[in-house]
Amino acid sequence: MTRYRFLVHLRHPTYRLVVREDRPFPAGAAEADWRESRVRDETDVNDQVGEDVARDGYSLFRIGLKLGDLPD
Repeated sequence: MTRYRFLVHLRHPTYRLVVREDRPFPAGAAEADWRESRVRDETDVNDQVGEDVARDGYSLFRIGLKLGDLPD
């Protein structure tokens, strides 16, 4: 079963990174800059997150956005 690691950025904690547990950390990101918050089975991961990880090797998102942050 595929498992996904959910990580929180240490200096910018509103940012979350999701990677597959069985894959290398994404190029261009330093694993030391992130702390793991949880590991989830694929059945407990949003379809869009799974698609992002399959396509790009990771999913990056931000918590706490306001409606005013949406582009026009």
